[in-house]
Amino acid sequence: MPAVILVAVFSYYPFIKAFISSFFIENQLGEITEFVGLENYKALFSNDFFIQSVKTTFLLSVIFVPVNTILTLAAASFVRRKTRYNELIGALYIIPLAFSMSLLALIFKQIFNPVNSIINRVFNLDIVWLNDRTSAIIAIVVLCVFLDFALDYILLLSAFRKIERNIIEASLIDGANEAQRYFRIELPLIVPTLTMTIFIALKDVLLISAPIMLMTEGGPFRSTESVMFYYYIEAFRGHNKAAESTISSITVIFSSLLLIVYSLIQKRRRHA
Repeated sequence: MPAVILVAVFSYYPFIKAFISSFFIENQLGEITEFVGLENYKALFSNDFFIQSVKTTFLLSVIFVPVNTILTLAAASFVRRKTRYNELIGALYIIPLAFSMSLLALIFKQIFNPVNSIINRVFNLDIVWLNDRTSAIIAIVVLCVFLDFALDYILLLSAFRKIERNIIEASLIDGANEAQRYFRIELPLIVPTLTMTIFIALKDVLLISAPIMLMTEGGPFRSTESVMFYYYIEAFRGHNKAAESTISSITVIFSSLLLIVYSLIQKRRRHA
């Protein structure tokens, strides 16, 4: 009951209030002054900067989710067997958990500094990383992968090591080789956890704002603004009450749809 009360007070109530407010115009004191129906939504989707932020968020998800999934799955697969050296390598994989997001973002900002880039020096490149939209998106994706890598790796590694030993032993008796055991036995058994990490990655990229704020501040020329960073600009800098409630409502609804899809996938797997 205490948990239900906390969720109701700090999650459901603010969402319901924001959703209702999205159909009205409010003054700076939060007082409703006029009912406008869907006009706030129409104004938002006719705003070029918001549309650009949606495109940027979609682009980040298209790049980040597959890259993050492949890298974390490869890392967990590599050390899924308990050996002395694998335990050492696994310890190196979780080092990012020891650093705060803000610190890592500032470090990566220096690594991809457009004037004096560390990565340009090391690899003899000539890329103005954070001053070009394409390279800035790549830099943000690299940071996001680094931030999410450790947790997703731990989840996938735990799934691999939860596989019952008698299943592996039965496959050995049947003559299955390493590749057959991995692709036909182990990988199918961790699909639920793999699906969960994919949806976690989608959630993270949908709500991304702080890494962009610290690395690019939405630049160059607002080309790397995500939806949540656009929300930050409108709500906290511009004090735009209409955009604040409308964007938050859209984000919560879309996140809920993702959760419903995930639940349906898991339910289908249980009944398969």
